[in-house]
Amino acid sequence: MAKDTVKAGLIGFGTIGTGVVKLFKNSAELINAKSGIKVELVKICDLDIKRDRGVKLAPGMLTTNVNDIIENPEIDIVIELMGGYKPALDFVTRALKNGKRVVTANKALISKYWEEISAASKEGDAEIMAEASVGGGIPILRGLDKGLAANKIEKIMAILNGTCNYILTKMTVDKMSFDAALKEAQQKGFAEADPTLDIEGFDTMHKITVLSRMSFGKGIKHEDIHVEGIKGIDYTDIKYGQEMGYVMKLLAIAQRCKEGINVRVHPVFVPQMNLLASVNYEYNAIFVRGDAVGDTLFYGKGAGEMPTASAVLSDVIYIARNMASGAKHVRYASKAKAEKVKVLPIGETINRYYIRFNVVDKAGVMGEITGVLGKHNISIASVIQKEQNQHAKVPVVFMTYAAKEADVIKALKAIDKLAIVKEKTVMYRVIE
Repeated sequence: MAKDTVKAGLIGFGTIGTGVVKLFKNSAELINAKSGIKVELVKICDLDIKRDRGVKLAPGMLTTNVNDIIENPEIDIVIELMGGYKPALDFVTRALKNGKRVVTANKALISKYWEEISAASKEGDAEIMAEASVGGGIPILRGLDKGLAANKIEKIMAILNGTCNYILTKMTVDKMSFDAALKEAQQKGFAEADPTLDIEGFDTMHKITVLSRMSFGKGIKHEDIHVEGIKGIDYTDIKYGQEMGYVMKLLAIAQRCKEGINVRVHPVFVPQMNLLASVNYEYNAIFVRGDAVGDTLFYGKGAGEMPTASAVLSDVIYIARNMASGAKHVRYASKAKAEKVKVLPIGETINRYYIRFNVVDKAGVMGEITGVLGKHNISIASVIQKEQNQHAKVPVVFMTYAAKEADVIKALKAIDKLAIVKEKTVMYRVIE
């Protein structure tokens, strides 16, 4: 049955929640016009209802009791912006079972507990939308689910974390150290006081899990995904990579292969002519290849108060349109009949590699190294060797042709045991 007013309740009044409230207040006429129905934010729940967020609220809107939203029969849409696994999982599933539509930006939650959330959605016959969970204001989930619905998705390569991209950009452009770039990112608000989830790659892992489920099917778990962050990257390698024509990025990669799918997160050297190489500072970009459409690129601000709030409100408007017309709930179609897939172990992947050895400065070194690489089926595409007469060790940088990762790891372990090697070898994957 069609309605004349849709009422929403918000759980989580932090940075993004504040942005959502601002949009509700400042763009009410636009939201109502695009929804085809009046949409009202009537309740906000947070543990802290005393702090001033810079927005004026009607008396009685704030509460510390989540049941004022979840159990409120007048509220149609629950917006969950508190983040984390628990108690967010309980709040979201309860709301869905109560027949309330849910909008969330919680990538950690839906990447880990999608089966439980989907079951609750079916039980309550209520939809859940999560556009803001990946890419901030970039409309990637709706793009995959609707705009690219006719396509079999073949590959995704994405820059999904603005903190890491900002740090790597500063290291590349301004020749800053990792620590200095991180400190500047924190000062400018692009990095948290505790940046662990970002710089260790876990935030990106949550997001590529969501994208992979949307594109390839169910059965993708956090523990299936190989994750490396950017902590410990040295400007030395960024510099040598530039000399070879590459730029360092933290990429999330998900790709179909004969054995299943290849899903991983790690630093990668990207060719300077690749579009992803030009995505800098806090911006995100998501490259998607479909079997029919070919290559597409989604680009924009991947985080922040207003870009993310924009994605949240887009989901609210989408749901409100359905309610205005009395349409049946519409769930993400690609999850309804998700295929089971095998995630390829990182050792089975095929890549090109950047490898930096620090070796003694004497004759015969190159022969020893190339001999071991050759025994493990690794061929050399190019070499940089710097003369450093004042040091007992010199860097030697190899760019390989495509090789199996397991073979590369075995070769590097053997080389690191040689007397000529003075420091642990550095290795990064390379895409073309």
